[in-house]
Amino acid sequence: MTPPLFISWKRYQRRSDVLAEALGAEMVWRPHRAKGKLLRPGDYLAHARQDLARIRAERPRYVIAQTQPHFTALAPHLAGVPYVVDAHNGQFQSWWRRVPGTEQVLRGARLVLTHNREADRIARAAFPGLRTLVVHDPLREIPPASPRDWVFIVATAAPDEPMDVLIDAIEALPDVGFATTAPLHKLPEPLRERAARLPNLRTLGFLDLPDYEAALAGSRAVVVLTDREGCQPSGACEALSAGRPLVLSRTSTTEELFGSFATLVPNESVALAAGIREALDEDPTRAARIAAAQTAWTARTAAELAELASALPAEVAP
Repeated sequence: MTPPLFISWKRYQRRSDVLAEALGAEMVWRPHRAKGKLLRPGDYLAHARQDLARIRAERPRYVIAQTQPHFTALAPHLAGVPYVVDAHNGQFQSWWRRVPGTEQVLRGARLVLTHNREADRIARAAFPGLRTLVVHDPLREIPPASPRDWVFIVATAAPDEPMDVLIDAIEALPDVGFATTAPLHKLPEPLRERAARLPNLRTLGFLDLPDYEAALAGSRAVVVLTDREGCQPSGACEALSAGRPLVLSRTSTTEELFGSFATLVPNESVALAAGIREALDEDPTRAARIAAAQTAWTARTAAELAELASALPAEVAP
């Protein structure tokens, strides 16, 4: 029986990458080829066929499927192979939870992984009795890099990211350089035009993982914004992995997970600009607070992974 597979219908997602590594699973990336969302079902069908053929041929011990969409778990579900769903927030906080077949796929899983206590509560409220387990993003060290004279913005222009607040704050800090890999072309036209005119914002485009990590690790500080409760932003975990000062939207979840070392701000431009200034100031306690947060996070995640491993099929000796 072959090692487990971790399936993600993404080009890249850090949580999937580090979680697969921690579990000894082989990562299977299936980026979309369709340019528009109306053509996305064709991608889903092609991906599902590829996954089903591979699972039937290899018969892995189990499969981990990143959702949404829940269609990533259809192949192991149909093949009768044990599977775990790694459910991202959109699975329970968007229309995806109402798509036909969702409940059947989720309840067919050995476990549904949620990312924090609030996300777990939301999942259980959406599907009472669902078998869930909280597993926070495992940390994987991002090594130090050559200093860059910028504040690095981790963003994807997703609906939960208040990009208007971010653009306002960058405009209010003309003496501070910023850089991002965010696809700013996805922004609404007025906001996109404002972003394009900012002399202190550098758009880096898509970067390979080593270049991305160097851009983040060499930054003066990292900014991550969200207005979604229960969201454990990957960018915040990246900042912690790299030991960088972090400016982060304040929610009950981010306060619980990152409040010991991050500068937490409401999603308001004035507050964000002030928070960035604060993160750029020298703080003699910051390094120790980040180190303590890294140690506590690693210990908690190790315990969660051990609990997950105990629920998965054991490797059969030859």
